[in-house]
Amino acid sequence: MKKRAITGVLLCILAFAGFGYAGWRYVASRDSQTCRACSRPIHDHTRTIAVLDGKTGYYCCPACALSEHQQAGKPVQITQLTDYLSGKPLAPDGAYVVRDSEVNPCARKEAALAPDKHPMHTLFDRCSPGILAFRGRRQAEAFAAEHGGQVLPFAQLASGYQH
Repeated sequence: MKKRAITGVLLCILAFAGFGYAGWRYVASRDSQTCRACSRPIHDHTRTIAVLDGKTGYYCCPACALSEHQQAGKPVQITQLTDYLSGKPLAPDGAYVVRDSEVNPCARKEAALAPDKHPMHTLFDRCSPGILAFRGRRQAEAFAAEHGGQVLPFAQLASGYQH
């Protein structure tokens, strides 16, 4: 009888540990799929990784990560961008961006509703104007020629958010 009780307790401990591990994995996986700042889904072609206050976070786009500086009042360091055309990771050094083109994967298609169920007017969207990263100047310029926007080196854009 004593053996059966010990076995039961061990099985309960293992089950509890298993559920705890599964929960931890779920939360860790969700954190890399949801933007740290705006809670929108992270897009494969605009994923951005940044460090704010010593903590690494995943962001839906460069605009959202850079706006953390304004929201938190602390410097933000972008450590990885994603090339919009290929979806591959991209080092911020040497990257070019197109700012304020007609393409913004984060833009809300539907209006947010007020408690009275009427559409609210948006005064601020941290993901606007959109910022899309590119591996080189030529790719960024070709994209901007088709979709509008301003082409500039990422370092130049980010320097305005470091103070």
